[in-house]
Amino acid sequence: MISKILSFDWALWFFWIMATTLGWFLGGLISSPLTIVISGFLVGIFQWLVLQGRIARPWRWIFSSFCGWTIGYFITFYGALWEFEIFDGAIIGLIVGIAQWVILRSELRWTGWWIIFSIIGWTTGLTLLPGVMITGTMAGVLTGIALEVLLRHPRLREIQP
Repeated sequence: MISKILSFDWALWFFWIMATTLGWFLGGLISSPLTIVISGFLVGIFQWLVLQGRIARPWRWIFSSFCGWTIGYFITFYGALWEFEIFDGAIIGLIVGIAQWVILRSELRWTGWWIIFSIIGWTTGLTLLPGVMITGTMAGVLTGIALEVLLRHPRLREIQP
């Protein structure tokens, strides 16, 4: 029991952090009004590589990430009625978290935690500690912990006769 609790897939966590950081960094090199959407799309592509063999049909991750980032961007950019930037990270984290949760919920248990960690990760990365490298790293660290724990709790599939 203790060994299961103490066992942590450090490789998964490391690659998840690198995928999120690299995607965010490369997207930041593109000068465009949609830089944040492009960065989110690239993060989704690199995270998809990490998810290979861990979830069914991981290609859906790219699509859900892109949709989440696009919707989150437009809500924060065009629909923001508040003055506090901290809400931008929380809203984007919420929207992206929900979009990715749709993929995870059919395969893993307790996936509501994914949304919470996505909110915390992207709020921390985008608004509390902004920077080209640190944004992706902070989000990757926090969502990577959630992913590692969630992957230990797959949904049991019923065998059809």
